Amino acid sequence: MECFEELKDSIGELLINSQKSCCESNQIICESSPNLSTGAIIGIVVGSVVGGLLIIGLIIFIGSKNKSKKNQHKIPDTDSQIQMK
Repeated sequence: MECFEELKDSIGELLINSQKSCCESNQIICESSPNLSTGAIIGIVVGSVVGGLLIIGLIIFIGSKNKSKKNQHKIPDTDSQIQMK
């Protein structure tokens, strides 16, 4: 496990050093704004709600479809009895 920890640390240092060198040479923009715009937040919330509703609807649809298939295979007791006169 120590080998993996050392590898993880060395990769992390490599990424940090490469980002610092890119910032120093002005190849990338180093400053990032920690705040999202209002439109971005609204988009994330609406997308999450719609995605959640789609997943719930899909679960209900599949559940009702499987339930109806199970009911079709059962023979009702009243139809299976033949009355003779």
